Amino acid sequence: MGEWSEYFEDFPEENPSNYIDGTFNPRLAARISAQEHKQADANKAANAELNAMITKAKSDTKARSLLVTEGCPQCGLNELNTYKISDKFYLCECQDCGIYGKGTTHQIAFKSTSDAIGEFKDWREGSEY
Repeated sequence: MGEWSEYFEDFPEENPSNYIDGTFNPRLAARISAQEHKQADANKAANAELNAMITKAKSDTKARSLLVTEGCPQCGLNELNTYKISDKFYLCECQDCGIYGKGTTHQIAFKSTSDAIGEFKDWREGSEY
């Protein structure tokens, strides 16, 4: 016997996806499946648009919140940006090696960044902000 798809082509009444509410109706099943795929594609497009808007908002917030650039505790380069996002949220991100940390003060965010050495954190792959 070949693949299941070949079997179901020969015997469509054996394919459970051809049944709607216990009734064999392959045309309706195909139409419902097509509608579900169309809705899923629309949801993906909407989510992509929302994610782009969120990314832009975060980028804009970071651009206006840059507090200081200093030496990175991991790579040693003067690429560690500290952002004051709000009065109680500070974020450190190295633009070179990608290490990051957060805290309620600049010192706590820097310590969090230092403590992350060796954890292979990279803000470009998913930050806590």
